[in-house]
Amino acid sequence: MNDEKWPIVSIGCPDERKLGASLIAVQTALWLTLDKLLENEESKQKLFDDLEVVALKEAKSIVVTGVSIETEAESLEFGIAVLQAILDAKRIQLGLATKT
Repeated sequence: MNDEKWPIVSIGCPDERKLGASLIAVQTALWLTLDKLLENEESKQKLFDDLEVVALKEAKSIVVTGVSIETEAESLEFGIAVLQAILDAKRIQLGLATKT
């Protein structure tokens, strides 16, 4: 599924503390990036919708090596759920309607 835009990801098995810290860092970076991208944008709704589609599509196409297929599937499912939760929370904060 990797369309050659992104490299195949190779990960070890981090402990829960490292995973938690990683999620916090990524969430914070995404949150601030969305704020900056949208602060002067006239069509916030369209840009946010487009970004959400691309972000979720790319996240679903990640290939992970170095872990079992079960761990890969579970990890990606969790990561996508976290990404969607972050996007949903930001959408609410910005007062944007849900996608139709």
